Amino acid sequence: MSPDDIVRIDIFGEGRADVGQDDRLREPTGGVVPILVHRLCGKPATMRVKCYKQVHLERIEPQFRSGYEQKAERFRKLARQNKARGAVFVVDSDGKVDERRAQLVAGRDAGPSEPPMAVGVAHPCVEAWLLADATAVRRGMGLPRTPNVPDQPEQLPPEKQRPDHPKKVLAKAAGTRGPDLSAPKKDKIAKAMNDPALVRQRCPLGFAPFADEVEEHIHPLF
Repeated sequence: MSPDDIVRIDIFGEGRADVGQDDRLREPTGGVVPILVHRLCGKPATMRVKCYKQVHLERIEPQFRSGYEQKAERFRKLARQNKARGAVFVVDSDGKVDERRAQLVAGRDAGPSEPPMAVGVAHPCVEAWLLADATAVRRGMGLPRTPNVPDQPEQLPPEKQRPDHPKKVLAKAAGTRGPDLSAPKKDKIAKAMNDPALVRQRCPLGFAPFADEVEEHIHPLF
């Protein structure tokens, strides 16, 4: 594959589980969001991603300490400066899914229309998306049987100290004793998710609108 064939997508997420640890331009094999974006686009061989975590951008760009609308607007500008072909911006809802999505859309649409950009709000966090597919949890974690998971994982509480927070529920479903799974284990579950329609059905507030955004703005690039 020649460099001219590569389609660069810049992706913003709040932490390592969202976008992975590797901040080089790379294949979309690490981080829940890059893996799911790749799948929603039909797994194109030409996709490469450059991922940014919030803490990194706040360190190098003071503008990223402002509100979500300003963050989304600035990230699109950054992606354009980097000559990315597309951009993806995902944050957790912290229980404010509609408000936060409106802020991201307003920021995305505040400036020039290039590059195309998909925005998403994981409600209450990306672990809820992973919980939507119990079969993927079984396959990704190599479990002997399919675990019990909530039918509506987006209804789990956003407060991290709660015992039924999605991170803790996912860790229990995956058969681990700790309060959270490692990022590589979450990657394995995301890679085992073969049924986006199921996740859309069980996560209508966060994942379904995000999937629509990816299919509208990013998939046409391939």
